[in-house]
Amino acid sequence: MPTAAPDPRPSAEPPRPGPSRARQRAAVAAVLAVVVGASAWAFTAGRGGVEAAPGAGDPACARLLRALPAELDGAGRTPQGAAGVAAWDGDRVVLRCGAAVLGPTTKPCLPVGPDEATTVDWVEDARSERAVRFLTYGREPAVEVTVRFGDGLGAAGAAGVLVDLAAPVAAIEQTRRCV
Repeated sequence: MPTAAPDPRPSAEPPRPGPSRARQRAAVAAVLAVVVGASAWAFTAGRGGVEAAPGAGDPACARLLRALPAELDGAGRTPQGAAGVAAWDGDRVVLRCGAAVLGPTTKPCLPVGPDEATTVDWVEDARSERAVRFLTYGREPAVEVTVRFGDGLGAAGAAGVLVDLAAPVAAIEQTRRCV
């Protein structure tokens, strides 16, 4: 069987040069964007794995974190890396400032504070056999507090933690009240 002779004409496609400087810069920029994004995620996630709330960058959250107590219900504050996040005793009590603002609800609302001037309206947002989560009502940015049960702290005592948080949280202006 006869074989075809190679075509002496040059190919229509010129040889491809290596990546252009523009492509190299774009690749470096993409890598940097991934690194910066991962760093930002790590910052908002915090060392203990607690993620920052969506509105954690609000200046009121920074003021709130500075005003929070070093001890809460006998437990020391645990350092966190996430913006707007405070925790005590590891993650037994976690506060996240900048949570989604709660609209009208039929969930239980608890006015809690040591006196009328520093009372904060808290809505019991979720409860399980292991924890309860409260959200402020009528304050923006909203504050979320999750209390995990254990070490003698049960569902009945969880609201007591909110008393020590009332004064700092009350500094965030209240625009609506529970009825």
